[in-house]
Amino acid sequence: MSYIKKGKYKKRPHPTSGEGGRPMRGDRMLKIVLLLQSRGRLSTRQLAGELEVTPRTVSRDLEALGQSGIPIVAHRGRFGGWSLLDGYRSTLTGMTPNETSALLLRASSGPLQDLGLGGHYEAALHKLRAAYPEPERQGHAFLRRLLIDEAAWHDRAPGVPEALEVCQDALWAERRLRFGYVKEQEGAAAPAPRTVEPLGLAVKRGVWYVVARDRGVIKTFRVSRMLNAERLDEPFDYPADFDLAGYWQASLEAFPAKLPRYEAELSMQAQTLEIVRAERYVRVLREEALENGACAVRADLATPEFALRFLLGLGSAVKIDGPQALKEAVAREAERVAGMYRE
Repeated sequence: MSYIKKGKYKKRPHPTSGEGGRPMRGDRMLKIVLLLQSRGRLSTRQLAGELEVTPRTVSRDLEALGQSGIPIVAHRGRFGGWSLLDGYRSTLTGMTPNETSALLLRASSGPLQDLGLGGHYEAALHKLRAAYPEPERQGHAFLRRLLIDEAAWHDRAPGVPEALEVCQDALWAERRLRFGYVKEQEGAAAPAPRTVEPLGLAVKRGVWYVVARDRGVIKTFRVSRMLNAERLDEPFDYPADFDLAGYWQASLEAFPAKLPRYEAELSMQAQTLEIVRAERYVRVLREEALENGACAVRADLATPEFALRFLLGLGSAVKIDGPQALKEAVAREAERVAGMYRE
């Protein structure tokens, strides 16, 4: 092991110059320091791959860093490479003003408030803002004129914070979690308790989910549907190869295939079709232009119950061509509504 020390060399370019006297990219040299700081020892070839330059360029950059006072350590031998001197930490972040602006703009402490970390997060943001000199802070003035509100319009289901705290505790402690789980289609009967091994927490549009292993199968549970959640004093072995982000992405891709389907044939005017398209739980599968500006539409209305409520709300603006069961259900309900107002 040897050090690249600060010193003077004859007939060598200035540390900030490359071949032909061209300026050496400061961001590349900074990235070398940050890579060594975050990953430890790396070979010249590994650094070249990360930076997309030649090994020769990396060697020149490392030498320039050593000359500028950065304690770069060279490790010889088959498993050699480069690292920073033990204990050395750079205070540089490498972030540009625009990158900092983007980070501050996207900052949302809502989910962290749920986990009890909101105060720490806000304190970190204040420190990040204060770390930049006045001219750069002035360059971020547009942040005060742009707002991203990721909160949902409706309040979350009651009891979520209480259940979330128990789930969080079980996850951090790697202890099993027991709760009753109510599904949307279930009645008022108390659900049977189940015991799972929590593997992760995820939040989407303000709604919290627990990813857990249930009798060997990894599943997703909505926290707001949990009843009497409790952490058990039963440890489990957390799977070292579990990838929460990968599992979540795969679940999102598979979700549409699990949704219920109920297709109907409808006739409507073009303006009514726009209303149908805007409905969250409706998918227009096919449309065909008819005479007088009308359209023949095949749509997926999710369930018979939702189809009945939705089509009744459109009144005479839509005509049901099929299935026959839906036509009869809408006719019966329309008769009941009409009867209420004849009395």
